[in-house]
Amino acid sequence: MERILIIDDNEEFVEDTVLGLRRHFECAWAETGEAGLERMSAVDPDLVLLDYDLGEGASGLDILGRLVAEWPDVPVVMVTKESGVRTVVRAMKEGAFDYVVKNTSREDFLDVIRKGLALRRVKLENVWLRRRLQESLGQLVGDSPAVEAVKREIREAAATDLAVLITGETGTGKTMIARMIHEASARRQQAFVEVNVSAIERELFNSEVFGHEKGSFTGAVGTKRGLTELAHRGTLFLDEIGDMDPAAQIKLLTAIESGSIRRVGAVKDIQVDFRLVAATHQDLEERIRAGLMRQDLFYRINQLRIRIPPLRERPEDLPVLLRYFLHKHFPGRAGLEAAPGTLEALAAQPWPGNVREFESAVQLAVVRCGEGPLRAGHFNLPWAAARTPAQEADYSQLTDQPFAQARDLLLEQLRRAYVERFVREGVSVKDAAERIGISREVLHRWMKDLEGE
Repeated sequence: MERILIIDDNEEFVEDTVLGLRRHFECAWAETGEAGLERMSAVDPDLVLLDYDLGEGASGLDILGRLVAEWPDVPVVMVTKESGVRTVVRAMKEGAFDYVVKNTSREDFLDVIRKGLALRRVKLENVWLRRRLQESLGQLVGDSPAVEAVKREIREAAATDLAVLITGETGTGKTMIARMIHEASARRQQAFVEVNVSAIERELFNSEVFGHEKGSFTGAVGTKRGLTELAHRGTLFLDEIGDMDPAAQIKLLTAIESGSIRRVGAVKDIQVDFRLVAATHQDLEERIRAGLMRQDLFYRINQLRIRIPPLRERPEDLPVLLRYFLHKHFPGRAGLEAAPGTLEALAAQPWPGNVREFESAVQLAVVRCGEGPLRAGHFNLPWAAARTPAQEADYSQLTDQPFAQARDLLLEQLRRAYVERFVREGVSVKDAAERIGISREVLHRWMKDLEGE
């Protein structure tokens, strides 16, 4: 129950007021302004009713100034004997939320109090959101201008309900950014539903995303709610939206514009209310020109855009990231130092797998380094090796291991090179699988294994 502190020297008025309020609120009383200030910390009120015409001691306006300065989030309602313009103006200028005349009706009195308490809740909500957002932004490691710009854009996105498009190469943290926006938004208490568009077979997409009715197709033994329904009042995150089939794009566009979806086999629409966040590593404008992306859908999902810079564009963040991953994965060795020249060698790498690749490289380097400092040779730097003539390539790290382990490591590097090349070139999963000569399922497994590192 919300608490109200009444600061008034008129005992009869206070008794009548408490009688009308105690059914709705907890009430406390202070007879003087000084006593009211002393009771603020103990009572911790959600609203203060303050008499404009206090008797002895400090005046009501003096106490109002103190309250506003020391407890700015607590609304103060001035209580006056008359509604003179001069009195009201002075009180409002000093920071009062509102005023009531002592002989006003009980319903009007309660109405002013409820509005003041609503303001209090909004202020507390904003404080919580700012704190929560600041905590979330701490997950975005780095202090370069590029990272600070992304943090600013996340704050802007969290404060709105507009659709957000997150772009960036693989491993830059697009899913993490989407979750940060959701958790700092007004929808944070509702579901965050993640849909990996490229991982859903085209034939199953409508059923998975929009749901289906019992008997609508062979195997539909029951009614199924789609992912868009599960995201009602929350956030729907469509990862790799550039891989969405054109037919599915039409249905998604309809859902966005109408605020409703229709399950497969249904005859009635279902109202849905979700905040849309989408992500892609591809150039959607280029896919529009190629006829693979609907321009009208693009306009709908691109109301706000956040581009996550690749790691090679912010090498100044490497020392911070190195220290962060040491603390995260090896807290007992967080003081491990990098030998001279190591950070320079790391900064010279293109890191096509971005932060995810760097994190894996740090884990491997710590295992290899033993007790000594971290050296460039401890890191898995395939891109440095790729620039070395084949006859001069150093396989000493591999030949120290049994053949089976060395072979697995080389195959892992080859799979990583395939994935990162096609991601960098913006090739769809379907086309990449065909060019490599493997199935989409195998390529998805490769990508999932890399994401889990």
